[in-house]
Amino acid sequence: MDKGDSFMKQYLLTPPDCLDAARDWNLPLAHMAFQIGPEGRLRQADLPPEITGGLMLVGLPQPLGEDADPRGAVRDILAVCQARALIGVVLDLEEAPSPYIAQLIEVLESELAKSRRGLFLPESYANFSQRAFLYLSSALSGGSLAQRLQDAAETYGADRLALSLHRACEDFFLPAPTGSGRPIPREELRRRMARLEPRVHFSQALCAHYFTYMSRETGAHLILFDDEASLRKKREIAREAGIQRFFWLYPEVAEFGPGVVQ
Repeated sequence: MDKGDSFMKQYLLTPPDCLDAARDWNLPLAHMAFQIGPEGRLRQADLPPEITGGLMLVGLPQPLGEDADPRGAVRDILAVCQARALIGVVLDLEEAPSPYIAQLIEVLESELAKSRRGLFLPESYANFSQRAFLYLSSALSGGSLAQRLQDAAETYGADRLALSLHRACEDFFLPAPTGSGRPIPREELRRRMARLEPRVHFSQALCAHYFTYMSRETGAHLILFDDEASLRKKREIAREAGIQRFFWLYPEVAEFGPGVVQ
């Protein structure tokens, strides 16, 4: 994968049970079908043999010990890339950095580079690689998205960045000193909006919609959420910062239809 590509690249992060519908979107898929098991080898959900191209997303749901050897997992990942003609790997790392993860990144990046395949890491792992693409979330609860993306582009180079267009839907107690809200299902958001009939505002800084309400039990709340328009606006802001790679999570945007990525 050439970091010098100037055209926009978009990938649809897709669970195996959404493949049939997601393929109608005519975007390269990032297959959410892989994880490294506790024994240190790659585990794979069922994927039809004809599924080829795109990226593979590899999760690491639990930490492995310092004596674990990542080379077996790397061999498994490379074998899948070769068999399915995949162009890169997204490491979905939610664990804190560890010696195992550091070695996994080092070995995997080196091996992928030999076949001109790319590696995507969370921004929080930027210090573990000078070459990998870095992905960051579009969801903010404070500050300015435009400034956040501009700062990241200046720090790492815009051509290394990919923006994950995460469809936020969170309920915050007010005041919210930690900046953390409680994720709520979108169906719950619809019920609340139907019941409360709130006045919805748009935050230019966060590039998201919001409204406030009062609860007799818990006091003041703010609900922050995205829709099709705000996600497209976030992509526009990212492009203004020079970012040209984007991840869409299919289950979050399926109701919008393929037009959302145009």
